[in-house]
Amino acid sequence: MKSDADTIRNFLLGLLEHFSRIDSSPSGKVDDYPGKTVPEDFSAAHTGPSSAPSLARTESSSAFIHDPSIEMPPISELGELPSVQDHFQAVLKDRLQIEISQNPPLFPWESSVTDYPIELSAASAQPWLVQLRSLPLPTALPEDLLTGLLNRCQELIVESLQPGVQLVKAVENLFPDQPQAMDQIAGLVLANATVRGTATRDAAALKAAFPNGYEGANPQQQVTLTMLAAKDILDTLTLTLTSDQPAQSRQWVTTEGCINITAEYQSDLSQRINLTVDVPRACQLSLPSLGQTVSQTAAGTLNLSLPKPQTNRIYPVEVRFSGLETPPLTFAICWME
Repeated sequence: MKSDADTIRNFLLGLLEHFSRIDSSPSGKVDDYPGKTVPEDFSAAHTGPSSAPSLARTESSSAFIHDPSIEMPPISELGELPSVQDHFQAVLKDRLQIEISQNPPLFPWESSVTDYPIELSAASAQPWLVQLRSLPLPTALPEDLLTGLLNRCQELIVESLQPGVQLVKAVENLFPDQPQAMDQIAGLVLANATVRGTATRDAAALKAAFPNGYEGANPQQQVTLTMLAAKDILDTLTLTLTSDQPAQSRQWVTTEGCINITAEYQSDLSQRINLTVDVPRACQLSLPSLGQTVSQTAAGTLNLSLPKPQTNRIYPVEVRFSGLETPPLTFAICWME
């Protein structure tokens, strides 16, 4: 039995012979084509000096095909053409896979094969989502939904909006076909009525109500779950200080560890808000409205001061991990007399 290489070689040589006969036929003698009439101008054009290279190529090709050292089996011995082609493609694919596995392609900036920490990179790209994966909900929300919800809530906390309006605006883009249910569900969530009260008293029963998770819930249930998540995000990112409650603290869990932020209003002559932020790694803390930024090159504590805050004005505070190309985590600080 012939080897795969011999079969493929003979198949290719057979094709070469077949096509070379077709290509070289115009250079043959007119007598070789009985019954065919060739115009005189065509014949003359191909018998002049310019025909010499073409004739030479034809003779060279013919000599190669009829080389006695090359054993050419009849085309019929190669089997059915589709079968041969399939076999050839399979062998070629195997050879390419072996070649790629032995010599993997490199990026232009690489000089050798490098293993990249894919899982770590993916986690670092979304360091803020760890907090949202542990929300007190009866079923988990999709990660892409949480990402969009977090981004939207960070936009809304710096606007002076009523809580119900905040909730509706946080989720309305996700459910454009449920405008009538928005206000009603927002009222239930804010009133801490049936949905939240039941979740507190009997979490197991609520989990059983979502056997197919978020994707299997009906649209009204999905709106409710998403609003519950939005309320938790908005509450955690907002620190509202009053004369009765001059200090507040929040914690946000990240892939790098916990961020702890404390805002405290000093009611003495300085009348300022002191911010203290404990960070798990190199970080930057900014008050964009005042143009203030402080940095920490390792895990530690960052401090900023907000002098003479205006009543009911919202001050965004940005926490950004150094070395990560990700948007900052934004908190909102507000003083209300």
